[in-house]
Amino acid sequence: MTHDRTHRGFTLVELMVIIVILATLVGLLVPAVDRIGVQSQGVKCLSNLRVMAKAAMLHAIEHKGDFPPALLYGLDSNANSGDVRAWDYWRKPDGTVVPGLLWSYTDHPGEVLQCPGFTGASNWEDDPFTGYNYNTAFIAAEGRQPWGQPGGSQDFLVEKDNLDGDYALSLSQCRRTGTTAIFGVGGWSGGANKFMRSPVNASPQDMGLAYAGTQGFHYGGKTHFACIDGHVEIASAPCQGEHFDALPDSLTGLMDWPRNGFLSEDASRYDPR
Repeated sequence: MTHDRTHRGFTLVELMVIIVILATLVGLLVPAVDRIGVQSQGVKCLSNLRVMAKAAMLHAIEHKGDFPPALLYGLDSNANSGDVRAWDYWRKPDGTVVPGLLWSYTDHPGEVLQCPGFTGASNWEDDPFTGYNYNTAFIAAEGRQPWGQPGGSQDFLVEKDNLDGDYALSLSQCRRTGTTAIFGVGGWSGGANKFMRSPVNASPQDMGLAYAGTQGFHYGGKTHFACIDGHVEIASAPCQGEHFDALPDSLTGLMDWPRNGFLSEDASRYDPR
């Protein structure tokens, strides 16, 4: 008895069916891989925010309740602009950028202070971006550019006014530590931002700054933030702010809503009192 050892190849129809099946599988696999990547970045981001909140708390404990300043300016002995010290980076008079104050309270700061889900332009001036922002509306001290007041390179000037009419609240004044954001993923139409603002402001001319200090909802349409007490949260509803009509183009030109937004329509997520 003989056996037919010839093997029939695939027909054109069979090949087309196989190609369609493979294309379908790839189409299903790629989004799944992307989701896994986003989830992995999200886990790392939440871990970073938790570490940053704890670092800020350590600073407050060691400095009589004062949280790390968000931005301070110094003058040299000739009343010229000196160091510009932000919470993430310090800029020296010669333009050199060095790690800021918060870094000294973290391990592996180059890793911790970089949001894994953000790539883009510089946050502010020529500083390297981190992708995170810091509650400069109520918690962190923010100085204004000093003029004509000599004080030495280590004397930093702070004006006791900020966008919300309150200024640099100390730890003892923070009663809602479990609901108030201290760090988050920054975002506005220009990329990232490192100064977190609230949607409520004392003066209308500052509304532009407020809408450029919102949160980035780029983790699958969600954003991450850390509260003062160190726990982290995920928000999925970008808020426009209760006074968004003060600037006609605030949502699109500055905020780029809903890609970015506030954590609350009012100051409830920003004011810890």
